[in-house]
Amino acid sequence: MHQTTEHQAQVGIAKAAGVSGAVERALHLVGGLEKAVAGHSSVLIKPNLCGGVPGERGSHTSVAAIEALLQLLAPLKKTVSIGEADGSFNWADDVCNALDIYDLAKRYGARVVNLSNGPSVELSVSQPLSLKTVRVSRLLTESAIISVAALKTHPWTGVTFSMKNMFGAIYEQEKAVLHAGLDKNIVDITKVLRPALCLVDGSYAVKRGGFKFGVWVGCPPDRMDLVVAGHDPVATDTICTGLLDRNPAQVHYLHMAAAQNLGVNNPARIDVVTDDFDYRDRGAAHSRA
Repeated sequence: MHQTTEHQAQVGIAKAAGVSGAVERALHLVGGLEKAVAGHSSVLIKPNLCGGVPGERGSHTSVAAIEALLQLLAPLKKTVSIGEADGSFNWADDVCNALDIYDLAKRYGARVVNLSNGPSVELSVSQPLSLKTVRVSRLLTESAIISVAALKTHPWTGVTFSMKNMFGAIYEQEKAVLHAGLDKNIVDITKVLRPALCLVDGSYAVKRGGFKFGVWVGCPPDRMDLVVAGHDPVATDTICTGLLDRNPAQVHYLHMAAAQNLGVNNPARIDVVTDDFDYRDRGAAHSRA
């Protein structure tokens, strides 16, 4: 389709029956993994594990997506960590045990880190909407972060992808308080925890409901066999919102973030690159072989 609007961000969508192939192809569509982590000796994979129920498809990042990244990172000789913080209702260590993440990491020479423990740093937020400072694990400031979110809805924010996944990286003790004014807090956290790369695991998608007060109230997941990749978290989340048949203009934290110049939330200004998958969102899509 002919584009008449200058693109300001790029997002790749790969469709494949296997998660591993979809991850690799999605990364290729946006320039590759090596380029994204260049200049960093340490890489932290941040999946969304505590925001769902272990084993409930679509409620959390799949183990297959994490393993695909570990396989692709192995030749790059980086120090690799898989990091998750405790949730308000799920403990990161318990979830990682239930999903065999410790064994997975060991096979690839990586380590698993509970981001709610260990040394922390206080980060100042520029032009805050709500938070003047954010306390996070020091490891997050020392690594190239790869956010690997799930493709799903959320009871309070409407959707939860890359930006909300980074909210999940902060200390558990502060999450309960910060759920008040959640949209503004997500934007402020994006200012200080910006991933080098955003992946969204859409092998399965939850299009209604989610994790609420410790209970999974999501609808049965739809199998989509998709992986979405991008460098702009706002643009990535905007395209993912469309994949769930939702209007990005109605997601408050997306237009708040765009107003703060954190990324692009206008689908017409996002270059959506795909293989055979036909993505249409107000005509802002085209394919690239």
